[in-house]
Amino acid sequence: MKTILVVEDEFDVQQVVADVLRDEGYEVSVCGTGAEALRRLSESRPDVVLMDIMLPVLSGMHVLEVMRKTPGLDQVPVILMSEAIPRSAAPSLSWQLFLKKPFRLEQLLDAVGRLSSPEGRS
Repeated sequence: MKTILVVEDEFDVQQVVADVLRDEGYEVSVCGTGAEALRRLSESRPDVVLMDIMLPVLSGMHVLEVMRKTPGLDQVPVILMSEAIPRSAAPSLSWQLFLKKPFRLEQLLDAVGRLSSPEGRS
Protein backbone atom coordinates (compact mmCIF):
# COMPACT_ATOMS: atom_id res chain seq x y z
CA MET A 1 0.00 0.00 0.00
CA LYS A 2 1.34 3.43 -0.97
CA THR A 3 1.79 5.93 1.86
CA ILE A 4 0.94 9.62 1.64
CA LEU A 5 1.84 12.33 4.14
CA VAL A 6 -0.65 15.21 3.98
CA VAL A 7 0.71 18.44 5.47
CA GLU A 8 -2.16 20.94 5.72
CA ASP A 9 -3.03 23.38 8.50
CA GLU A 10 -6.70 23.84 7.55
CA PHE A 11 -8.40 20.99 9.37
CA ASP A 12 -11.36 20.69 6.99
CA VAL A 13 -9.12 20.51 3.91
CA GLN A 14 -6.78 18.09 5.68
CA GLN A 15 -9.62 15.73 6.57
CA VAL A 16 -11.32 15.80 3.15
CA VAL A 17 -8.03 15.14 1.34
CA ALA A 18 -7.10 12.34 3.76
CA ASP A 19 -10.55 10.71 3.52
CA VAL A 20 -10.55 10.79 -0.29
CA LEU A 21 -7.07 9.27 -0.45
CA ARG A 22 -7.95 6.58 2.09
CA ASP A 23 -11.06 5.73 0.08
CA GLU A 24 -8.75 5.14 -2.89
CA GLY A 25 -6.67 2.67 -0.88
CA TYR A 26 -3.75 4.85 0.21
CA GLU A 27 -2.33 4.76 3.72
CA VAL A 28 -2.51 8.38 4.86
CA SER A 29 -1.00 10.26 7.76
CA VAL A 30 -1.69 13.93 8.42
CA CYS A 31 -0.08 16.82 10.22
CA GLY A 32 -0.75 20.53 10.44
CA THR A 33 2.61 22.30 10.75
CA GLY A 34 5.94 22.29 9.00
CA ALA A 35 7.73 21.34 12.21
CA GLU A 36 5.43 18.36 12.70
CA ALA A 37 6.02 17.34 9.08
CA LEU A 38 9.78 17.25 9.64
CA ARG A 39 9.29 15.11 12.76
CA ARG A 40 7.09 12.67 10.84
CA LEU A 41 9.53 12.55 7.94
CA SER A 42 12.39 11.73 10.33
CA GLU A 43 10.36 8.75 11.61
CA SER A 44 9.21 7.28 8.29
CA ARG A 45 9.54 7.92 4.59
CA PRO A 46 6.24 8.24 2.70
CA ASP A 47 5.85 7.47 -0.99
CA VAL A 48 4.46 10.97 -1.65
CA VAL A 49 4.19 14.20 0.36
CA LEU A 50 1.19 16.45 -0.34
CA MET A 51 2.02 19.77 1.30
CA ASP A 52 0.54 23.22 1.64
CA ILE A 53 3.01 26.07 1.14
CA MET A 54 1.56 28.34 3.83
CA LEU A 55 2.03 26.49 7.12
CA PRO A 56 2.47 27.63 10.71
CA VAL A 57 5.87 27.31 12.41
CA LEU A 58 7.81 26.34 9.24
CA SER A 59 6.58 26.98 5.71
CA GLY A 60 6.14 24.22 3.18
CA MET A 61 9.05 25.67 1.22
CA HIS A 62 11.27 25.39 4.29
CA VAL A 63 10.22 21.77 4.80
CA LEU A 64 10.94 21.10 1.13
CA GLU A 65 14.39 22.71 1.47
CA VAL A 66 15.22 20.45 4.44
CA MET A 67 13.90 17.39 2.58
CA ARG A 68 16.07 18.06 -0.46
CA LYS A 69 19.17 18.28 1.74
CA THR A 70 18.38 15.08 3.69
CA PRO A 71 19.56 11.73 2.31
CA GLY A 72 16.60 9.38 2.10
CA LEU A 73 14.12 12.25 1.81
CA ASP A 74 15.80 14.05 -1.08
CA GLN A 75 14.03 11.89 -3.68
CA VAL A 76 10.56 11.74 -2.09
CA PRO A 77 8.05 13.19 -4.57
CA VAL A 78 6.31 16.35 -3.35
CA ILE A 79 3.03 17.85 -4.50
CA LEU A 80 2.72 21.45 -3.33
CA MET A 81 -0.68 23.04 -2.92
CA SER A 82 -1.63 26.65 -2.33
CA GLU A 83 -3.94 29.41 -3.45
CA ALA A 84 -0.93 31.28 -4.81
CA ILE A 85 1.32 29.80 -7.46
CA PRO A 86 4.87 29.64 -6.05
CA ARG A 87 7.36 32.13 -7.37
CA SER A 88 10.51 30.70 -8.83
CA ALA A 89 12.52 28.94 -6.18
CA ALA A 90 16.07 27.70 -6.00
CA PRO A 91 16.65 24.75 -8.36
CA SER A 92 17.39 22.55 -5.34
CA LEU A 93 13.81 23.08 -4.15
CA SER A 94 12.30 20.87 -6.78
CA TRP A 95 8.76 19.67 -6.35
CA GLN A 96 7.04 17.38 -8.81
CA LEU A 97 3.54 18.83 -9.11
CA PHE A 98 1.53 21.85 -7.98
CA LEU A 99 -2.19 21.97 -7.17
CA LYS A 100 -3.77 25.42 -7.10
CA LYS A 101 -6.41 25.68 -4.38
CA PRO A 102 -9.25 25.17 -4.65
CA PHE A 103 -8.67 22.03 -6.69
CA ARG A 104 -11.07 19.32 -7.76
CA LEU A 105 -10.79 15.91 -6.12
CA GLU A 106 -10.13 14.40 -9.57
CA GLN A 107 -7.06 16.65 -9.89
CA LEU A 108 -5.83 15.48 -6.49
CA LEU A 109 -6.28 11.81 -7.32
CA ASP A 110 -4.62 12.23 -10.71
CA ALA A 111 -1.59 13.99 -9.19
CA VAL A 112 -1.14 11.45 -6.38
CA GLY A 113 -1.69 8.54 -8.75
CA ARG A 114 0.94 9.83 -11.16
CA LEU A 115 3.57 10.19 -8.44
CA SER A 116 2.81 7.04 -6.49
CA SER A 117 3.19 4.76 -9.50
CA PRO A 118 6.73 3.55 -10.35
CA GLU A 119 6.64 5.09 -13.83
CA GLY A 120 5.43 8.42 -12.44
CA ARG A 121 8.43 8.79 -10.17
CA SER A 122 11.14 8.73 -12.79
